[in-house]
Amino acid sequence: MTPSWDLFIMLFFIALTAYGFLLQRDKAVVTMISIYVALVITAILTDPIQGFFAGEKAIMNQIFIRSSANSFTIQTAIFLTIIGLVSAKSGIEGRDSGGSVIETFGFSFLNASLVVSSILFFMEPGKRETIVASSKLARILVNYQVWWIVLPVALLIITGFMRKNN
Repeated sequence: MTPSWDLFIMLFFIALTAYGFLLQRDKAVVTMISIYVALVITAILTDPIQGFFAGEKAIMNQIFIRSSANSFTIQTAIFLTIIGLVSAKSGIEGRDSGGSVIETFGFSFLNASLVVSSILFFMEPGKRETIVASSKLARILVNYQVWWIVLPVALLIITGFMRKNN
């Protein structure tokens, strides 16, 4: 039996959602913010870093690397590195306000959706379409990518209103 993309994506979702539960609501929100920061930085730095690894750009006109790193690898590495660094070392901390299990699950699930859908969009369109054709979960993540970008912010706003009313 060959593992499918659905199995891989499901395991990734389970791991990220469980991680979000361990962090609790406020740390999951910090992780959400770091994901958005990582998306912006990845968009800005991909071309210069890819030029550096292609040997087209040098640091201080002396240091360059010539490799065959593709855009997907560079984008995914930048993205995951920035998420890790901002989440762990930014000094942004929640006020440990607790939050319900439903809120924590919502943020954790939406964070996982945003990470996986972003990584899928870093792929070359042909490879992405091959995965989408063989995976129901990948199809949902790709077809509704705009929602995976918008829903975490919407949840943050909604839960903010709910907290103010309590």
